[in-house]
Amino acid sequence: MPSLTRPEIREQLVSYLCESFPLFNPAAPDDTPMAEHGVDSLGTTNIVVYLEQHFQIEINDTEITRANLGSVQSLVNFIDKRKNA
Repeated sequence: MPSLTRPEIREQLVSYLCESFPLFNPAAPDDTPMAEHGVDSLGTTNIVVYLEQHFQIEINDTEITRANLGSVQSLVNFIDKRKNA
């Protein structure tokens, strides 16, 4: 997959989150905690699977943290760092 811009990563991510989590609010600030969007531990697991498949990255257990996956902003930062390193 070619390098993606941060807006492209965000667009793809928000589209997935809207489809997968009924409580996800795309109008909320990007630093809103995922828990406030109704994402629990199982939801986080689903997000990890999506990221690995869609963005073709491998995520180690040690990377499954709030700092990397805790908000849309942290997810975009994490994906951008992994995809465009």
